[in-house]
Amino acid sequence: MSDAMSPLKPDWREARQRMTDWWAGKKTDRVPAHVVAPMPGAWPKPDARLPQKFTDPETVFRNLDLRLQSTFWGAEAFPTHDIYLGAMFGCTFFGCEPTFHKGGAWYRSPFRGWEDADRIRFDPGNRWWRLARELTLRSVRRSGGRHLTTVGGIGAAFDLFAEFFGAEKTLLAMLDEPERVKALRDRIIAWGKETYDEVHDQVAAHQEGSIDGMGMWAPGRVRYVQCDLCVTMSPAMFSEFVREEIRAFMDHVDHGIYHLDGHEQIRHLDALLSIESLKVIQYVPVSKLPVPPGGFHRDPMEWIDLFRRIQEAGKKLFIICPPERIRPLLDRISREGVFLSVGCRDVEAARQSIAEIERIGM
Repeated sequence: MSDAMSPLKPDWREARQRMTDWWAGKKTDRVPAHVVAPMPGAWPKPDARLPQKFTDPETVFRNLDLRLQSTFWGAEAFPTHDIYLGAMFGCTFFGCEPTFHKGGAWYRSPFRGWEDADRIRFDPGNRWWRLARELTLRSVRRSGGRHLTTVGGIGAAFDLFAEFFGAEKTLLAMLDEPERVKALRDRIIAWGKETYDEVHDQVAAHQEGSIDGMGMWAPGRVRYVQCDLCVTMSPAMFSEFVREEIRAFMDHVDHGIYHLDGHEQIRHLDALLSIESLKVIQYVPVSKLPVPPGGFHRDPMEWIDLFRRIQEAGKKLFIICPPERIRPLLDRISREGVFLSVGCRDVEAARQSIAEIERIGM
């Protein structure tokens, strides 16, 4: 990082040091937090044309510059370009074709079923992979230190399988053809490590540390993994098939994060907690749970016992928390190893949230 970031984030040195200490397990003066809010003023609307907002570099970077300027980056929130073309966009690297919509993309698979598994190959010349690499490299080069750029790669093998073959066919194959499923999983893991290393090395030449799509910066190599399909799996199936993928990716980086998405995944928590190289768990209580009006996620106060269970196992916590729940939450759990993500309605509310976190301390 450098002074080039100062116009967007004057306190970047303090934030960098706090995150460095937090990852190292050192005591910090307060809980680290990613606090963002819209800047005041009448800002232009981003270019929402499809597919240009995802695929045209000039449109992507014009929208990025607007977002960087129109966002307040508070506490440990660093100005960041999250290279995003759509959820599970990695399936396009294997031949799936995207249809873009305002939030991302849907995909058309060229595969009939698991009988095609053995012919699946990752082609480094794939146009969508080349686009993702180009956007990443151009982003970090043009940044000049003004912002960070996320590091990505192939991952989430079982969510990829659901895109390739369908969720039902994948679950049946796990029962009927377990060795075929594991063989493709292991190939995805190998490609995932190779692509992460390639992108990370490109970014590391221009950027200190790395940052994930959730906005958590770390010195060294950071990666978050997920498995949305596991909401349909038994604990035994998860342990047999998915745990090894998570462990492999976590072992490959310095700082590993798991995105625990939905209350149905809680039954897999013991398997996750047993992975030594998994350092952070982000729990997002969505899926079938109701969302309050105007809200995004449910009240974190409803999950105190879960948070304590994760902490007692020695893992760090990433918690999405509304401003009004900061003190109640931090009064009920250990503050050690907690990272908060706080979205605020305006800059005043963001500054008040940071002040509250500072008053609470450790």
